[in-house]
Amino acid sequence: MQSDPDASEVREALDELEFVIVQDIFMNKTALHADVILPATSWGEHEGVYTCADRGFQLMRKAIEPQGDVKPDWQIISEISTAMGYPMNYKNTKEIWDELRQLCPSFLGATYEKIETQGCVQWPCKSESMEDKGTMYLYEGQKFSTPNGKGNLFAAEWRPPMEVEDDEYPFSLCTVREVGHYSVRTMTGNCRTLSSLEDEPGRVQINSNDAEKLGIEDDELVRISSRRGSVITRATVTDRVKEGATYMTYQWWVGACNELTIANLDPISKTPEYKYCAVKLEKLEDQELAEKCVREEYQSLKDKMTATNI
Repeated sequence: MQSDPDASEVREALDELEFVIVQDIFMNKTALHADVILPATSWGEHEGVYTCADRGFQLMRKAIEPQGDVKPDWQIISEISTAMGYPMNYKNTKEIWDELRQLCPSFLGATYEKIETQGCVQWPCKSESMEDKGTMYLYEGQKFSTPNGKGNLFAAEWRPPMEVEDDEYPFSLCTVREVGHYSVRTMTGNCRTLSSLEDEPGRVQINSNDAEKLGIEDDELVRISSRRGSVITRATVTDRVKEGATYMTYQWWVGACNELTIANLDPISKTPEYKYCAVKLEKLEDQELAEKCVREEYQSLKDKMTATNI
């Protein structure tokens, strides 16, 4: 409900479904539309193998016992699968990893024992022998697995945005990330240390010349709208952005910028066009009333999250 573009369309789609199940570690805006919520353990409450962009496999050990009626993801999936007629009778994560290794030749040699001994095993690692320590450099010797041994790079063809500014929506909106909260704040928003950064309803950065023309002062609440929806957020008047452009981060519940964005997908990556859509800005004359509305909406969302907490 926060990470996809055109949130109103997502909301309508969820509400039209016959049955919605959400499996997660924290309550979130998507789970508010669920018929059933399956609470899962967080990364510190279970064990397993994890990897990242360096191709390295590492073992993750359970740090604490789970709190409440929660289960690891693999156990939830196994029980659902078994109930639906496809038995998954795994006893632990090692059994799952061993099955995965057998199905993927490049992972075969990355046994639990080897990962534990080395601390990290980088694929390809095709032999279970302890002599095969994995592959530190994937293209060692500057040779790629292509006919000519070279990496093939392709330039993307430039395409204009699907939606551009006009008289009704004269500004462009670009959604961005900033330091503090990760992504849509589902996890970092539950961190007490970061609670001081809960600056609802978020902010929109506006060029100082644009703000002057609209009569908008720094730190005032404003309404920003697109053809898909509108939200109230706080103005940051700055020359960091060009005239005609606006920037918003997308981790806020009240000032949710993905209420505004457009669901235009890249034909290859299928990534939505988060970085460009047409919007308009409006000064809110009654700032006291706007502040009251923001506080009430934020409190209402927090109450809903707490009432149905996982």
